[in-house]
Amino acid sequence: MLYNLLSSKLTDNVILVIASAIGFALTYLLLMKPAGFLPRDGGKYVINADGERVAVNESSSGKVTGVGFVFVLVFLGVAFLFIPLSKEIVIYEVLMALMMITGYLDDSARSPWGELIKGILDLVLALMASITFLIFNTSDISIMGHVFHIPVVVYAILAVALIWGSINVTNCSDGVDGLCGTVSVIEFVGIAFIFRNVLGKYAGLGLIMAFILIAYLAYNWFPSTALMGDAGSRTIGFLIAILCMKTYHPFGFVFLSMVFLFDGGLGLLKLAIMRVTKRPFLEKIRFPFHDELRKNRGWKIPKIVLFFAVFEIVFVLLEALIS
Repeated sequence: MLYNLLSSKLTDNVILVIASAIGFALTYLLLMKPAGFLPRDGGKYVINADGERVAVNESSSGKVTGVGFVFVLVFLGVAFLFIPLSKEIVIYEVLMALMMITGYLDDSARSPWGELIKGILDLVLALMASITFLIFNTSDISIMGHVFHIPVVVYAILAVALIWGSINVTNCSDGVDGLCGTVSVIEFVGIAFIFRNVLGKYAGLGLIMAFILIAYLAYNWFPSTALMGDAGSRTIGFLIAILCMKTYHPFGFVFLSMVFLFDGGLGLLKLAIMRVTKRPFLEKIRFPFHDELRKNRGWKIPKIVLFFAVFEIVFVLLEALIS
């Protein structure tokens, strides 16, 4: 681990700058000519209610997808070398690797995996992360300066819900060029700076991922040539949830991930309500909401990304004020 060699000569902040620069450079170079094993988008289909094949993601046809496999590997490698390791961090890295691999396998599949399979996989990994957190941390939380103790079992249930929800709302928002990556960069930087004193070395994880995503955006900004796929978006959602839990302000996730909750989360809520009630709900509004803006209101993709980026900045600043 390079951290032990460098820490005697350099400050932690300088080491973090070096790590972030290496993560940025490696990601940019590796995505310049994506590996041949990465899948191409546009060849997938779903089965409609009449049993017919319906193509999905036609606008992204032919683009390299699943590049989250590449930048998550870069992130894990850089973090392993430049962040002070602990048993807890190593376990989280292993879980992120598993999250990335399952996402990549879905990206590579000719037919997208069913919701049940992905839901169960997400639930298992969320449960493992929740148990890991409680082994190494207390179940105390802070809300607007007040500390509350949450029973361990209750916290475990809430933590699983938070991680599972973060994975899925982040994934749902990855539907137009640059959106998920841009919002994630703002969120990671916000978390790292607002809670830098509490997070310690975990703030470094957020900043390294932010720089890696900036390099990815060089290829994903409209018009994109590469897509992160589930391998990237699901892993990003997982890391966001872990960092929010490590701040001891887990409910801060609501403000910090407001864009993802609004864009992707409302779609999940709509789907759940319709399945339970067997009735239409908000049937005139498309979800994820970026589809409403793009397809029903005629917004151009750069305008959508800018709108949600400003949206995210405002809520990150609000979280900074109340934390």
